[in-house]
Amino acid sequence: MPIRPEKEAEHIDPTKIEFNPELKTVLYILRDKGGCGFYRCSQPATFLRVRGLMNAIVDFKNTTRQHILQSDLIIFQEAGSSISVDAMNFAIKNKKPVVIETDDFLHKVSPHNTSGYGAWNPGTLYLHRFVQQMVRSNAITVSTPQLARELFPYNDKVYVLPNFLNEDKWSKLQLTKKQDDIIRIGWAGGNAHKDDLMMISKVIEKIVREYKGKIKFETMGMVKHELQGVFNNLEEFHEVCPKCNYQGESITWVGEQLDNYPPVLASHGWDIAVAPVINESFGNAKSDLKLKEYSAVGFPIVASDVVPYREAFEDGCDVLLAKTFDEWYNNIKDLVENPERREKMRKHNKAWVAGKWIGENIQLYADVYHQIIDDHNKKLKEG
Repeated sequence: MPIRPEKEAEHIDPTKIEFNPELKTVLYILRDKGGCGFYRCSQPATFLRVRGLMNAIVDFKNTTRQHILQSDLIIFQEAGSSISVDAMNFAIKNKKPVVIETDDFLHKVSPHNTSGYGAWNPGTLYLHRFVQQMVRSNAITVSTPQLARELFPYNDKVYVLPNFLNEDKWSKLQLTKKQDDIIRIGWAGGNAHKDDLMMISKVIEKIVREYKGKIKFETMGMVKHELQGVFNNLEEFHEVCPKCNYQGESITWVGEQLDNYPPVLASHGWDIAVAPVINESFGNAKSDLKLKEYSAVGFPIVASDVVPYREAFEDGCDVLLAKTFDEWYNNIKDLVENPERREKMRKHNKAWVAGKWIGENIQLYADVYHQIIDDHNKKLKEG
């Protein structure tokens, strides 16, 4: 079984964690150290430990026999790989309950998703293995009800654990107001969203050109070559002209480490933030995390009228939803022309997101994990 030997595995050393023998132990096996790995595994693990609800170990990509044997529940975010299958086989052989954790509908990854499509496309074994692991697992955990509905055919034990923010990192952010008369429209995200940005590129270009230097569009998280072909008609300018104060029409900011992401996002001082998502199965299965992040910073938001953002709106988030070119154009322009409306949205959403902290909701994770463990142990006793 090609599970990495102890000395090669990258993990949290359990000897350096104060394990409470009276608590159950959960082992997370991460696929990535980006947003999904952080919000779905690393952050919950930290709060489970801090709140004294469960012991938690976090391994990256691979794990060890020791960690599997000492755990009461193994959560596989790393799924679809041959190593994860071998680790899962070892866990099942040793009568350990296993969970498949996913934050995306991996059956429908876009070919333009440069970081994901190479693995998650119908021509590879990854998706086949992933489906088989879902079928064999004790349960699946997901971030949204829509994703739960998509994956229910593979396993009738699907639990929704929403994405939450860390209050310590997000609640005290101060939006940096730029000392000029430029209106900044911004978007933040990873390189899986080229299709989403393409959807609104002509709207952005139209608005920027109409206001003749008074509006600037900014992106954060994708590098220039990843944005190639998206905003073809916007002039990027990284300096302010000393004579006329011209700042160009767009600027591309690189991404930030997650620990430093909240204050850097706030530092851009966007007057309006956009959250475009294509209205298809992958986009509709995503979470409302971006709206929570934008709201915590204090950005007024225009977003796609897709399932997660519509549900956030119904939950109380003040967001302008758009489907068509005209709706995107009119909603953005409405916020450009109405600073009072922007301020009202900012204050409202700051209050809305205050109920979305991981510390206040970590008990939900613990309850689901204990339920899975209890169900598994009950089946073992019943034979």
